[in-house]
Amino acid sequence: MTPTRWNSERLEQIQRGILETAHRPLEQATALPAGAYTDSDFYRWEVEQVLKKQWLCVGHTSQIPAVGDYLNVDLLGEGLVITRDGEHVVNVLSRVCLHRAMDLMPEAYGHSRQGNRRNFVCPYHHWSYDLNGSLIGAPEMDKHTEFDKQGFCLPRFRSEVWEGFIFLTFDPDLDPVQTYYSGLLPFLEHRQMADMEMVVNLKWDCPFNWKILVENFMEPYHHLGAHHKTFEPIMPAWSAWTEAETAHYIVCHLPFGKRIADNPEERQKLMEFSLSPLLKPQDFQEYAVYLGEPSFLLFIGPDRVYWYGLQPEGPNQMTLHTTLLVRSDSKQADNYEQTLHKATEDLKRFHLEDMEVCSAQQAGLQSFRYRPGPLSHLEMPIWLFQRYLAKQILAASTS
Repeated sequence: MTPTRWNSERLEQIQRGILETAHRPLEQATALPAGAYTDSDFYRWEVEQVLKKQWLCVGHTSQIPAVGDYLNVDLLGEGLVITRDGEHVVNVLSRVCLHRAMDLMPEAYGHSRQGNRRNFVCPYHHWSYDLNGSLIGAPEMDKHTEFDKQGFCLPRFRSEVWEGFIFLTFDPDLDPVQTYYSGLLPFLEHRQMADMEMVVNLKWDCPFNWKILVENFMEPYHHLGAHHKTFEPIMPAWSAWTEAETAHYIVCHLPFGKRIADNPEERQKLMEFSLSPLLKPQDFQEYAVYLGEPSFLLFIGPDRVYWYGLQPEGPNQMTLHTTLLVRSDSKQADNYEQTLHKATEDLKRFHLEDMEVCSAQQAGLQSFRYRPGPLSHLEMPIWLFQRYLAKQILAASTS
């Protein structure tokens, strides 16, 4: 089952534990073994056999709207730069100079993570690259008899734009993202997310495994505890329900509680930004959370979209960007700045609640007394995610 470079009994034990857990029916479901979140071998395995073989979301087109705009991203050990070139094409390029492996824009030394420029100049020896990755200048290289600028373009990662979001994959044979997530389209296309603008982007250093964040994001059961003051009064846990199992995505609905649903004035308070004219009646009655497996996370209400950008960095560490997208015409409202400030503070507040439980859960998984506990029916998204992971283990064992 396990490739030789992960020749570890511990790894195989964790994989068997995931397979056995995922095989249980929902009524007998339990949490995963601790090693799925803490073991270094398993993390390295899932980077190569899961994350790098799927579509990963790295941004939204509103972050690079104009020619020359760029956005730096670090993902799975790769330094990336997302650009909008002179043809308005979105590119995902390596950020590593092909001369001596210098990061073109090391943020730790004062280079901006996001901005606009005509080209990229390596700080080390001033090799320069166009926005599409072409090498356009290499000082004092004319005496090298085998040097050819065309052979030293920045490597391009396979990328696609879908519903306004920018995806990349390390797998050259993976189905196009619009095919991969085609089942999500009926849930999302009327949201017109490609026309939205990212107006909040908060960065968090997270001392926990990326799967802990995914599971916490998707299940509504913790509204009763972590969010008992924020979400539970609006979207009570008991009323949540999850769509049946599908390929590549999970959808959980969070209907408004009776106090909100039966009171137009209260419901209107949850719709402070502009609304898409294509919304359906159900969209005014609920929020919903979406997982495009493995890590494309959306939390959507009538007037807004929250996208969580995950950057796994180890079994116990990740960087997270919590973002808010709204329709651009929301900015025309007289009270826009006040509304945006409130939305930003709300986002900070409920995410800090999640940070507390996710961090403490990661710490608790280190206890040798921990044993996986039973899942509530409200944690069906976790059960579905377990089944997704099991499929990846089985696929890797036969490849």
